[in-house]
Amino acid sequence: MGKKDNLAAGLMTAFIIIILLLTAYFCVDIFGIVDIPKSISLTRFFGNTTEEIISPRPVDEFQVTQDNIDEWINDNKDDEEEPSEEEPVEVIERIMPEEEEQPEEQPPQEEEPAPVVTPAKRDNATNKMYYYQLDIYGKMIYDRVYDNIEKLKTGTYVVNFDTLFNDLLHEEGGDAVLEEAFQFGMNALLFDHPEIFFLDITKMYMSTEITSFGPLKTYRVSIGNLEGETYLSETFFNEQSVNMVTEMLETIKSNVRGTVIEGNTYDIVRTVHDYLIDTMDYDKSLEKDNIYNIYGALINREAVCEGYAKSLKYILDDFGIPCVIVCGIGQNSNGDTESHAWNYVRIDENWYAIDATWDDPVIVGDGYVSQNVYTKYFLKGSRDFFVDHTEDGRIVDDAHFIYPTLSEDNY
Repeated sequence: MGKKDNLAAGLMTAFIIIILLLTAYFCVDIFGIVDIPKSISLTRFFGNTTEEIISPRPVDEFQVTQDNIDEWINDNKDDEEEPSEEEPVEVIERIMPEEEEQPEEQPPQEEEPAPVVTPAKRDNATNKMYYYQLDIYGKMIYDRVYDNIEKLKTGTYVVNFDTLFNDLLHEEGGDAVLEEAFQFGMNALLFDHPEIFFLDITKMYMSTEITSFGPLKTYRVSIGNLEGETYLSETFFNEQSVNMVTEMLETIKSNVRGTVIEGNTYDIVRTVHDYLIDTMDYDKSLEKDNIYNIYGALINREAVCEGYAKSLKYILDDFGIPCVIVCGIGQNSNGDTESHAWNYVRIDENWYAIDATWDDPVIVGDGYVSQNVYTKYFLKGSRDFFVDHTEDGRIVDDAHFIYPTLSEDNY
């Protein structure tokens, strides 16, 4: 074989190897076997489309029973680490050591200053009461957004799910399932965690990028803002403004803790309840900013029922006291009904209702309100409370979340 034949054979071998490598690269890239950077991906030469899911549709009903939610709450009650009666760690007063009798011949000993005992912030089962009623996709969205909550304070950070929902979106009706998961997951996050006051989820959009090659498609999902806009609540412009308000809220919460002089759960709940109705006013205009969150309630001191309910949970969560926000229908003395929100709290293994909004009546002129009006809906059992309250679990249209079972009797 001559040199020309050897050269030709070598070139042919090299050509075949190159073709095989390009074929392998083409397959792993186009079929999504390996995540190739877009700058060197062959998919950029094929059809790419991006669609915005603007109005997610909620599901009709959750398949969760009352027994399920009660069992889950009870299974997780150990996480709450409730103090025993012998060790009231939630006392918010300066504890001075008891003086011991000293023999006369011994010089008096200096007393060491005792630390101020304050309750540490603790997670409990009710911090995820809504979370555990989501489907698997709603939980994925909830978890990923919560993990990036600090970055979301910028108002423009994009939460990237990449191909996490690729298999779902290949199924018939998968896009509707994901839309529902987005709607429910985001709302559940804000009701489980009222400290996330700075997000306006009506300004957050789920984007699905579809990369097509013939009949094959790859779906990449992200959640973010529209170009040139922010998903922060009104009056917030950047991360610094959010952090400043967060510090103000923490100071308010610390001041409330400082007014508690007893260590039992009832006294703590009563103190927080009274603080809210003493310092807040119900907003009848329904037009002001932040009336649905703790910023409007605790700093601007004006809110609607959702702001009252979120504020109560926000502070009680800091004490580790189980508290959930409940949505339903309220019926006033005139027989008129309206969407409403209130709280359930657990004391001594039983659940009781608190409607801080209705315990804070709107007084017209110089009218006088008797003291019992301010506790008419404080720690009530189902027998009295459900006379004019009906829970429906609708934190968003057509949802039906389940709540813990109330005690029949008042506290």
